[in-house]
Amino acid sequence: MLGEQGGWLWLIIDVALVAALALGIAYGVMMWRNRRTTPRLERQRDEATREGYRHGSGDSPRR
Repeated sequence: MLGEQGGWLWLIIDVALVAALALGIAYGVMMWRNRRTTPRLERQRDEATREGYRHGSGDSPRR
């Protein structure tokens, strides 16, 4: 009897965790698509990216 309940409990936990993960991913995608972008923010982002490429991250080996 206990073996059967363990199987059902595993199935419920497995399905619930997968559903929670799917909801979390969907929420993240919605937030990413609805983020506010202004020309000023885009310029700041692009400048920060350029600076990062210029100076590097510091973890790459020196040549």
